[in-house]
Amino acid sequence: MIRGEPWQRAEVPGPIKAFLVSEPKKLAILMRASKRPLIVVGNRVSKFEEGGKNLVNYLVELAQLINAHIVVTGRLIRRFREKGYKDIYLMPAMELLDRLSDPSWRGFDDKGKYDLAIFIGFHYYYEWLMLSGLKHFAYKWLKTMTLDPYFQPNATWSPPNMRLNEWYKFLEELVNNLR
Repeated sequence: MIRGEPWQRAEVPGPIKAFLVSEPKKLAILMRASKRPLIVVGNRVSKFEEGGKNLVNYLVELAQLINAHIVVTGRLIRRFREKGYKDIYLMPAMELLDRLSDPSWRGFDDKGKYDLAIFIGFHYYYEWLMLSGLKHFAYKWLKTMTLDPYFQPNATWSPPNMRLNEWYKFLEELVNNLR
């Protein structure tokens, strides 16, 4: 598989595709430039943890480094709340997408719209559709980024397709660049 091609062959992402970012340092720069980042976590994070990595700890540390809110869309909320980070919320993915697409929504803390949504841990086809909706209905104020090991053409920025061991190294390098 080509590193910058989507896994889902039957779907056509349209003329606007994600910028392929293969260097963690560039993603770190983009995250730092964001004023109001939001990390959106799906249940597949637990599947990625089967490689021995604790992604819950990783995502909490990432949120602390970039001062982001975390939205967990499923049953992992308990594990995130145990970490003691104050800006963790639970919301179904479709409701969150509806709110992110609403220009009048001022975020969970009522301090303004989010300007960057970082997605991780969703099924590929589901994330494809979520990002497609945001690409079409929230493009004026919201940029999107994925941290999954699969290229997502509907995001604003996406890492290339990677094997899991490469991906874990990529994530470690990303956090090291943010420190």
